[in-house]
Amino acid sequence: MSKSRTVNRPVDLLFDARHVRQSGIGTYIRTQLPHLEHSAAAHGISLAVLGDPGSLPGLRPSTRVVPASPASAPMYSPAEQSVWRSALAEARPRALWLPHYPYPLARLLPANRRTLVYVTVHDTTQLLPWSVSGQSWARRTYARVMLNVDAVSCRMIFTPSQATADNVKAISRRPRVLVTPIPVDETWFSPVDAELSPVSGRYVVYVGNSKRYKNLLLLMEAFSDLADKIPHTLVIAGGGASLRTMDDRVRDIAESNPDRIRLIGQLDFAALRALVGQAELLIMPSLHEGAGLPPLEAMASRTAVLSSNIPVLRETCGDGADYFDPNDRGGLAGMMQSYCEDDAARTDLAARGYAHVMQRQQEICATAAADAICNELLTSQQ
Repeated sequence: MSKSRTVNRPVDLLFDARHVRQSGIGTYIRTQLPHLEHSAAAHGISLAVLGDPGSLPGLRPSTRVVPASPASAPMYSPAEQSVWRSALAEARPRALWLPHYPYPLARLLPANRRTLVYVTVHDTTQLLPWSVSGQSWARRTYARVMLNVDAVSCRMIFTPSQATADNVKAISRRPRVLVTPIPVDETWFSPVDAELSPVSGRYVVYVGNSKRYKNLLLLMEAFSDLADKIPHTLVIAGGGASLRTMDDRVRDIAESNPDRIRLIGQLDFAALRALVGQAELLIMPSLHEGAGLPPLEAMASRTAVLSSNIPVLRETCGDGADYFDPNDRGGLAGMMQSYCEDDAARTDLAARGYAHVMQRQQEICATAAADAICNELLTSQQ
């Protein structure tokens, strides 16, 4: 490790990258890191990254690493607050950027009150009723308290969609919110090696976890209704293994259709790309989302997308997807059957999706969040 990463000196900006290996938030962190390093260098801002040195991707020599202490503190836990308290004491940053909504209480200490805090709020699922979020009353209360503190105390809140920004503003009229859509990793646009896919034959795919708001039960029920009408397999990738602890109805459907519903869990990136790229359809049945990257990644892979008709996915997917009511099992079943049986319609939908994601990539400023922070730091120096 270079000397520049180990010297205990104040830095301009500290970015929390502890969860870089997770799926959703990890994708966000991995996407932001190179843009953040580029923006910091361009603005002459010193940067430090908080995390486990062994899990972080390759960083520039100028980027300082602040080891998390205690290591492996769970998200939303008291230990996480201890991590931030230690990191603020070591790095003494002028600004702190956290990629999720809990507020660092250590910032309230006299020594840290000048530190500017920025957070990214990906979604407001934690505030939804238990029937959708699966969150207990205590967790929902914690989320509401933290989001209210964010609204009052954060210099700026970043959201990946206007829909999420509107939800944040509904909590309080005070926050400064900047919508910074997440670009699709350019790797998704490159050709895939079909042999890397863990599944062969004809299939439709779902990518994501099995939390209640993902509405996986509806998808599995709708697919089960088609078992004798189409030859396809339903492949569930990402969080499939946790289905057995989620809902007896979901478990029963999966276990009663072992040859038609495959739960393959987490995959390495190359295998996931191949799986999505070889699928005939990617289906996104969510009741709630912050933005929704899997449909965009499928579009970049030239795979047709069916999405639930909720505002945030309408915003993300535009005219690149076809939409269904996330409460209409029969409607989804009919749409899946129609596209599985009609090669021309499926090809046209995939082409629309690819055109949409290409245009979206051109319109997004990947460094918008990083630039906003760096510009404010420069202004505060003047």
